[in-house]
Amino acid sequence: MRFPYLAALVVTAALVAAALPAQSEITVVGARTHTELAAIEKAAPVLEAWIDHFGTYPRAEGPPPRIVMVPAGKMAAISAETAHHGPATRGAYDAETATIYLQRPWFADKVYDRSILLHELVHHRQAHARHWYCDQAMEWDAYKLQETFLDQAGLESGIFWLAIALESSCAVRDHHPD
Repeated sequence: MRFPYLAALVVTAALVAAALPAQSEITVVGARTHTELAAIEKAAPVLEAWIDHFGTYPRAEGPPPRIVMVPAGKMAAISAETAHHGPATRGAYDAETATIYLQRPWFADKVYDRSILLHELVHHRQAHARHWYCDQAMEWDAYKLQETFLDQAGLESGIFWLAIALESSCAVRDHHPD
């Protein structure tokens, strides 16, 4: 492995996840195979433990988010509804239903794919942690954590920070009246 400390972190995260109080099982919808289902069920607790260590948002109370696997065509429609970014969106979070959408193909052995699930898990925590004037305000922190995760794996994030800064700034037109 290129970064031995990353292997140690993964092992530590798995041990921490195993020691945490039992939560409800993760619900995964749309997995095509038992292997795909098992990969997501195994990856989510490790990513949650990573967020515990590197993030600032507490775990959301209540059940974990539901994870739905969708084809690219459906992801475009979902991302338009959940205020995410255009055609390159590979994941989305719907706070009203506590649902994470992951675009297929998604592979647990690909660090970038795991980083997408991590990003959406951060949104689940953010939505329960405090009030946001607009949904886009959550993006900056979620992308920063995703970038840290990718950096630890030795990968460039390719995140266009100017676009994220503009999107997450919550212009007056984006404020919700609640």
